[in-house]
Formats: sequence, structure tokens, C-alpha cells
Amino acid sequence: MKLTDEQKKAVEFIGAPTLVVSGAGSGKTTVLTNKIVNLIQKGFRSERILAITFTNKAAEEMKNRLLSLTGVPENKFPWVRTYHSACFRMLKRHCNLLGYKSPLQIYDAYQQEKLLKEIIIGMNFDKKHVSLIQYHISRAKNTGNPLKYFDLRPRVQMIPLAEVFKAYENQLFARNAVDFDNILLKTRDLLRDHKDVREYYQNLFEYILCDEFQDTNPLQAVLTDMLVKNGNLFCVGDDYQAIYGFRGSDIDQFLSFPKKYKDAKIFRLEQNFRSADEIVQIADKLISHNTQRMEKKCFSEKHGGDVELKKFSDEEDEAAWVGKKIKVLADTGIPIDRMAVLYRTKFCSRVFEKAFRSLGIPYQLMGSKGFFERKEIMDINAYIKSAVFPKDDISFERIINIPPRGIGKKAVEKIGETRTAGVSLQEATRKVVAEKLMSSKNHNALSRLIQTLDEIRSMTPEKAIRKILSEFDYMAYLRKYVKDDTADYVSREENIKELIWSASKKETLLDYLEEVDLIHEDKPEENEDKTRGVKLSTIHASKGLEYHVVFIAGCEEDLLPHWRSKSSESEFQEERRLMYVAITRAEKYLFMSYATFRMGNSAKKSRFLDEIEN
Repeated sequence: MKLTDEQKKAVEFIGAPTLVVSGAGSGKTTVLTNKIVNLIQKGFRSERILAITFTNKAAEEMKNRLLSLTGVPENKFPWVRTYHSACFRMLKRHCNLLGYKSPLQIYDAYQQEKLLKEIIIGMNFDKKHVSLIQYHISRAKNTGNPLKYFDLRPRVQMIPLAEVFKAYENQLFARNAVDFDNILLKTRDLLRDHKDVREYYQNLFEYILCDEFQDTNPLQAVLTDMLVKNGNLFCVGDDYQAIYGFRGSDIDQFLSFPKKYKDAKIFRLEQNFRSADEIVQIADKLISHNTQRMEKKCFSEKHGGDVELKKFSDEEDEAAWVGKKIKVLADTGIPIDRMAVLYRTKFCSRVFEKAFRSLGIPYQLMGSKGFFERKEIMDINAYIKSAVFPKDDISFERIINIPPRGIGKKAVEKIGETRTAGVSLQEATRKVVAEKLMSSKNHNALSRLIQTLDEIRSMTPEKAIRKILSEFDYMAYLRKYVKDDTADYVSREENIKELIWSASKKETLLDYLEEVDLIHEDKPEENEDKTRGVKLSTIHASKGLEYHVVFIAGCEEDLLPHWRSKSSESEFQEERRLMYVAITRAEKYLFMSYATFRMGNSAKKSRFLDEIEN
């Protein structure tokens, strides 16, 4: 793709911290990639360029683009990574300075939840509050100052947050583990408290680039500042698409860039290459009502966009009309997998699923359970984690009786009785086996489990997975688990084949687990659906995607904007940005709809539609 004049200026400028304010569909990834190419042409070394992306998938795509543009192989771009991946690379190298031993384990969301559950139950509180506590601990860490966060919110449902946090952190440290948010927090501590380490990385990175800068949280901003040297910083993003405040992202990091860096250079990418101008102008009109923004005037040279606003009596009428419209558009030759129905909250999908089934329209539900969150994948990975990390009680407890080997709750309690302070469940099991303290049946089952863990520890990831499957006849167990659901079994079998294929690309179990636990947080979508259908998606899950036809359903007060956003002006403006994101997913056709009744209750047209119309 040939660069526009403004894109070219941004790519070629060097000499001050730079912010590229890019509109939707304006080619920001092209600019970011070409910036790296330009830096290499100017003599910067690829191994010493830190390029931060927000997903592992984006990092891989960028490396592939760089390979085709420069001929430089992927392994020559070791620092094209997510924040978490880059920080973990630093952290595992220097973790002994913070009191950890190598190898350092990453606890995934499942392990975090189990550990917090143990702590909360141990404090005599209800375990149903675990997910809320987990959310607050994550938010607290991403501010960079957890204890200050807890000072402002001391309790949730009567549970003392700071007390749970301290117990949780102590347990993680005792298990030589960090959770996902600790990767950033502990790296911040490492760089802050160890000047020699900080200076080593400042000198290593000749240039730092950051994609999706509008989604940066305060902790990521601090880390970036700690690493930048000589103002060699290049950030790209669109404040109009900042929609992750609920995760801790802070749009102020983006908006305050010119104040923070006094000599900052700002470039604006205003041409939209994706959408017809009729759609772009509607989006611009809507976002102009936000006060928290960096001014830009977006436009497109494409014309002929079709924009319609529809009113329905209820959600079933809305879904029926959308289904019929999809059939009409499909008859004109538009592929149905280039169409999407977007909505604010997940419950809205139900009525569309029902309508599409009755009309025989294939569909794909986006943003469902991530690949690494599926039972069969978690089971297999728990075996590998148990082999590599003997202190990981949560993984070992998961596999001690999966597939069933007669080790019930009483047997696990009996093993637990032999434990002393600092001894893990697996270590206690080894003691029980060595001293033959269990019945012969349990002894044999546990001996076989421990022996298999010892055998796979030195295997390649692919061989280890195949050994687990064959040694414990896991596929036969899975067939029983799904009962008579053949389609479910086939889907799970395909997931395991996919896992084996991805594992074959890694040489060691440690490398494999690191990738698994870092990718885990990307929440990958379902594998490509076998029926290439209409996409049903929340607006959040649609960000970064584009469709020829977009239906935005449920444009009603208290739904979009969501009722929870109305207590805070910044949250309310984020809702408007969410609507902006939904509109700018459309290339040619955009249909926005609302109902006067939804789920039996009267509904009112969204003020965002009034802002677009007036």
C-alpha cells in the first residue's frame, strides 16, 4: 500500500516523542510497520527495537509484515511483543533480584480464581464474591499503586480487600508464581529499584513503538517512561476508540501526551480507507459530542454508503427483520460471513440466534470461550504444569483424578494430612507413594501418575501431550464425558489436534507454557466456524474487525448507553466511543435499530441516534 503524504511524514519523522492520532480504518498498522522499516533503513537494529502490540496475534502479524517488507526473519525482531510478553522476558531473567527462583510460573485466570477461592473461604466469606474480588485486585495492580486503590475501596461485600490482596500475594510468592497483572507490576518494581537493570534496557532499546496507545493503563505508561531514552518514542492510536476503561485503560495517557512531552510531534491520519464517507460522517457527528477527545476531521474518498435507522415494536420483530434483510443482501451476492450483528451486551444474542435458526441462516457467535479455557485443553495443560512446577497445587489437584483413577476426596484429604508447612500437594503425594501409605489400588494409580509426570518433564511439548493422551486413555474418558454428543466429541478432538500442532512448534515445556499463559489473556475467538455464517458479536469483541454490512441492534437508553455508565461523565463518553466503534466497523451498509419494548419492558430510543439525526 502506497503511503499518503501524512502517513509518510509520520513514518519519516525522527527527533522527538511522536503521537500518531489515527482515525478508524486509516492504516495505522501500515504506518507502524513502515516506521520500523524506516528505522532499520536509517541504521537502527531490528534486535534493539521494542514494538508493543496489544495482542499476541497482532505481534505475529506485524512480524510477518516486517519479514515481507524487509526480508529480515522473525527471530531478528525479538522485542515485537505485547507489554506482558516483553515484561515477562525481562522479569524471568532478573527474577532472583525480587526473591523468586527460576523458572518463574505464570498463574492463569483459572489458577487465580481457585487460589482466591481458598483464601476467601479460609476467611469465612462467601466464595460467590471471588470474581468481583479478582476484578478489583486486577484493577488495583494496573493503577500501579494497589494499596492506594484499596484505601479508596476498603471493602467489597464486607470483605477487606487489602487483607485478601496481601494473603493472595503471599501465596503467589510462596508458590514462586506471578499472575498476569503481576508481570507488569513486578517488572515496574524491578526497573524502579534496580538502576543497573533499568539502564541496561534503556541502552538496549534504541527505539520504542506502541500500538493502540489509547488503551494504555497507568502502569504501562510508567513502564514505557522507564524504558524510553533520548525521546525515541512513537505511539499510534485513536482516542475515539478508547473503550476499555472497565479494564483499567486510561484515555488521559493519550490525551495528555503533548503536555507530558513538551517537544512532542503530533500527526493526524484522517482518511478512512475502510468505510464509505456517508458512514464516516455519521461517526464523526456522533463523536463530536464528546469533550474528552483530540480533534480530527475524518473523511473517506469512497461514496455510496447505505445508512438506515429502523424502529420496531419489540426485539423479536427487530431480529426477524434483520434476518430477512440478511437474506435479501445475500441474494445480491454479499457473502454472509461479511455481515455482522453487533450489540452492547451478550443477552441480546439470544433472540437473533432463535430468528436465524428458524430462517436457516448460519451464524457464528463471536467472543465465546477462549481456546485455552476449554476443559480438554486445561486438563492437558494441567498435566504439563504439574510436571514443570511441582509446587502448583491447583494444577495437580485438577489432574489427580482426571481421568478418574479412584482418587476421591477422602484420598486427597488423606494425602493432605501428611503435608507440613511449605510442602505442596504433589510433594506430599510423592511421600505417600514412597512410604506406601495408601491402599494398593490408590498406590498403583498415584505411582503411575507421578512416574508419567517425571517422564514427560524432559520431553518436547508435542511428545508430552501424546504421552498424556495415550498413558491415561484420555480420549476414551472424553468420549464418556460428553456422553452421546458426537458433535461435541469431534469438536473437542479437533481442539486437541490443534493443541498438538501448536505445541509441535515449541522445543521445551517451559517455552510452551510461557506462550500458553501469555496468549491465554488474548481471549482468542472460536476457531473459524465450519459454517461461514453471520457474525453475532458484542461491540467490544468487534473492535479491530470490519464487515461489509453491520447491524447495530438495541440502540436504546439504558442499553446503549448502558445504564451503569450514567453516574460518571467519563464512563458515559466511553459509551459514545463504543457506539462510534460499532458504526466504523461497517464498510458499505449500516443499519441501526431500536425497539419500543424489550424483554417485556418499555424501551426508549438511544440519545446517540438523536445526536446522529440532528
